[in-house]
Amino acid sequence: MPDNFFVKAEAKRICALGIPVFVAQLSHIGMSVTDTVMTGHAGREHMAAVAVASSIWMPLSLLAAGVLFALPPLTAQLAGAGKRTLSAHLLRQGICLACALSMLFMGILYVVSRFVESFGLEPEMARLTAEYLKAVLVGLPGFMLYVSVRGFLEGHSCTRPDMLIGILGLLLNIPCNYVLIFGKLGFAPRGAPGAGMATALCFWFMACCMIWYARLAPQFNALRPLFMPLFKARRHDQPRFDVALTLRVLRVGLPNAVALFFEVSLFAVTAILLAPLGSTIVAGHQIAMNFSTLVFVLPMTLSIAAAIRVGHCLGANQAKQARATARAALCLSVFFALCIATGTLIFRHAIALTYTNSADVAQLATRLLLFTAAYQVLDGLQATSCGILRGYNDTRIILYVCLFSYWGVGLTLGYTLARTDLILPAMGPAGFWIAYILALAFGAACYLARVRFLHKMHDAEIQIRIQR
Repeated sequence: MPDNFFVKAEAKRICALGIPVFVAQLSHIGMSVTDTVMTGHAGREHMAAVAVASSIWMPLSLLAAGVLFALPPLTAQLAGAGKRTLSAHLLRQGICLACALSMLFMGILYVVSRFVESFGLEPEMARLTAEYLKAVLVGLPGFMLYVSVRGFLEGHSCTRPDMLIGILGLLLNIPCNYVLIFGKLGFAPRGAPGAGMATALCFWFMACCMIWYARLAPQFNALRPLFMPLFKARRHDQPRFDVALTLRVLRVGLPNAVALFFEVSLFAVTAILLAPLGSTIVAGHQIAMNFSTLVFVLPMTLSIAAAIRVGHCLGANQAKQARATARAALCLSVFFALCIATGTLIFRHAIALTYTNSADVAQLATRLLLFTAAYQVLDGLQATSCGILRGYNDTRIILYVCLFSYWGVGLTLGYTLARTDLILPAMGPAGFWIAYILALAFGAACYLARVRFLHKMHDAEIQIRIQR
């Protein structure tokens, strides 16, 4: 059959698989948007505190969870090869790893919360930031357990539970924010720290719902032994703690986690570096960044779907189908990116006013949204290419490229343009956004070149690569 037939067929499969993932990711990002919008109406100091706290919380939490992002493609490969029992055993190791990482990063977040004043924040902003971090870190174990079980289900192309649970989490987050931020139903108004408490509560709620579904769903009977005592072995040939399998998860997931940390921290550190310029600058930047995170749901969805489908095809020894999946995902990413860019340009004024009633903040955010529209295609291509590479278990290249492009190009050049006069007169937040575009362009070019290289490899060589 011609290649175009496979590409069209895979595009339909990606869309069918990706729609629930899209709704779920939109719900997750919607929680962050809700925090930003609702704290914005509580005061610019509270909104700026959420921006700075998120700049700390998001990179560290994603560094921990990024390791577990290896579970969907690894599970998909086992499912494609007909090894469902081994995929359940893989999840056991993921749960153990999630618990260990949670304890480690909770300690790190608590220590960081004690020293936020050293970032040069105003005293009140520093206090609110520290309290937000202490509140939200309680939800980290729930977030990690949720990611673990979700990865197992996604690896089996079961994405609807995540969609439904994500919607429920968002619906819970809104009233919890309202009660805790503004002080309703007898609770004291807490502002930004109240948003952190609501987020932690929602993480635990979503984790419990995901575990409950995985435990009761008849198609996952192999999961049930996982919910016996944690270290009780299911079979004699499956050790209680599989060191080799855990190391494989780390080998695939750790480079991806560190790369994700570099990417997110580029955007997060920007808020910290802009903090000395005042709450108006930080708030305007946060609106543009928050909206950018919201629309990133589409390329992230394609990335997840591509990783699952590529992994499943390779597990079933269908290398040609895997190449068709990659081509379909990249074409879809360009189409959706152009739609997002057009919508952002047309509605940028209304978008800014949705977040704030401050004229100064809205004016700055409107200008920065132009940069958001400018890099949509690049962002879509780099995100989708990363998903394809995860499907091939080829994640080391992601680490190297992210380190250079985001921190070498994005952060260094961004700080130079925004805060110094070395190249041009200091440009403020616009300097960072120009650097973002250049960093994304470099990353997208490198990832696409790597995907093309993999597609030129012989089918037998690809299978050998997966087994390593």
